Amino acid sequence: MTHLNTRQVMIAISVAIACFLPPFIGSATGLIASDIFVALGFASAFGSGLFPWVFTVYTLTSTVFLIPAVRLADKLNRKWFFLAGVLILGLASLWVGLSQDMTMILIARGVQGLGNALMFGTAISLVAAAVDPKRRGTAIGIAMTGVFLGQLAAPLAAGALTNALSWNAVYFILLPIALISFVIALIFIPKDKPTDTGKFDWLGSIIFVVGMSFAVYGFSKLPDTMAIGAMIIGIILMILFFVYEKKNSNPLVPVGLILHNREFSFNNGANLLYYVAIYSMDSLISTYMAELWGIDDPFLRALIITTEGLILFFFTYIAGKFYDHMLPKFILILGAVLTIIGVAGAILMGAQQADAGWLTAAIIFASVAAFGIGSIILGIIDRIVKNAPPRVSTCLGLFIIIIGMFVFLTSGEAMNLWLLILTEALFGVGIAIFVTPNSTAVMNSVTEKEYNMASGTLSTVRMLGMALSFGIVAILETSFITGNEALYAGEFLTMLHGTIIASIGVLVIAIILSWFGGKHKHLE
Repeated sequence: MTHLNTRQVMIAISVAIACFLPPFIGSATGLIASDIFVALGFASAFGSGLFPWVFTVYTLTSTVFLIPAVRLADKLNRKWFFLAGVLILGLASLWVGLSQDMTMILIARGVQGLGNALMFGTAISLVAAAVDPKRRGTAIGIAMTGVFLGQLAAPLAAGALTNALSWNAVYFILLPIALISFVIALIFIPKDKPTDTGKFDWLGSIIFVVGMSFAVYGFSKLPDTMAIGAMIIGIILMILFFVYEKKNSNPLVPVGLILHNREFSFNNGANLLYYVAIYSMDSLISTYMAELWGIDDPFLRALIITTEGLILFFFTYIAGKFYDHMLPKFILILGAVLTIIGVAGAILMGAQQADAGWLTAAIIFASVAAFGIGSIILGIIDRIVKNAPPRVSTCLGLFIIIIGMFVFLTSGEAMNLWLLILTEALFGVGIAIFVTPNSTAVMNSVTEKEYNMASGTLSTVRMLGMALSFGIVAILETSFITGNEALYAGEFLTMLHGTIIASIGVLVIAIILSWFGGKHKHLE
């Protein structure tokens, strides 16, 4: 932060606070989804067919409106689109909290998605435009810290508020947070001029929104016959969209950049697959603990899920420094000390106990050890591979996530708290090492004029990945869960393990894309 001036720091902080909201919303909703369904009179989260849609409707509206919103911001004003998005996201969250039935919740979630599209589509580009490329990794690292702080705070806040008040209170607190970001951004983000003075592609926007909606909706409803038809229509429309865009003089999506810029397209592809693989995991872990292990207290479930967010919050800044080749020299010593403290503390914990005291100590020691081990890994790479390119850390991060998936794959009906804590710890380290270098690599692969488009593309593939992630869960729910209570545990485990295996395969492909997308060469 010492290399950024006050305005740059405040812009990054404003974006960080705004970026806090979507992951908080996603993580908190994933944790308390079972509680919401029970409060609204449902027997369980799964079986009604609505569980995936609590998440999908949000990611679907975010996905379909992101690119059109970004391109309009290019022609009008990025700052005001960002401000509008933050405000809509806060007000829609209040709406969710005031909702008394699932229909209203789904509508409000859709409006949340619209706010997210306006905000997230311009967020990273505002940071990138305000900071010199040599310090951009640090600035984006600060902004991304907001994302991970959201993931860290969400489980604890959601668990505590649901216990003390009700699930509705989880959404009430988001409007004040949104207003803080709004005010800081209003003061410190400078006025920006349109970066695209051409005619807006309204026809392309309509084709994109309709085609993407049909494709994602159809995918989430498979293997239903009508869903197959909807998905085919969506795919055809998206093909027509790209053919149309390629011939358009001022396209909604610069197809030429996607086809000819390997670093841009491959790293975005890796980002898409990363979210497909990882996004549904925390929700599945929470539901797994509630419905198979009988941990009904949302706060206890939150403590375990907090492991990932705790590591992300503290470790993302280190990952950003690693990308900028500014890693402190003492990082190996620090890593070794923290590893010893964390592992020793975990050993002394004794037998597992599903209570707040034991779980709090367990996640602290696990997080300290994970931070230490991650620091050692990055410190060694920094010394062995001089000026390590982004693909080294992105591929390493994805590989560590895969290890976490294999650990989770050993889950069964018998309670094993350390298994889930280890899973979350591995996810935390892997995600921290992957996300910032991947995002920075994408932003550095384009010109300043293309920043907003690149930021919008990053957000679009992120939201599309989220939608597809729960689409996979929806397909597996339809395929394996019959509603027979006597068979529920076995069916749920089959669905869970199927999701994990599919996610591992997706991450392997993401590693390949990330590696070959890091050569800093354009396709001919």
